[in-house]
Amino acid sequence: DKGVEIGAHTLSGNVFETKALDELFPNWKEMGAPLDTPVIDDMFYWLPNGKHAVPIPGALLHLVPELSQHGNYVISLGKLCKWLGEQAEAMEGEVYP
Repeated sequence: DKGVEIGAHTLSGNVFETKALDELFPNWKEMGAPLDTPVIDDMFYWLPNGKHAVPIPGALLHLVPELSQHGNYVISLGKLCKWLGEQAEAMEGEVYP
């Protein structure tokens, strides 16, 4: 089962750290990379069961800096894969969906 285009089968999203993209394409913003939703706040909840959500205080989150997502983006992996495929083709790379 093949997709019609690059990224067609990549349906999930994630919180994306841009370090690798910065190294590959330093001007990715100007190039139109599909990173449009910056993370502006971190909120975590403990879900002890299906009925309750207990917020974890922000002060505790500072004890684990890896949980901070500031500076990252919420993205569609399918859109990013499609865009990366377009960039590879523009550099005369062979890309097969």
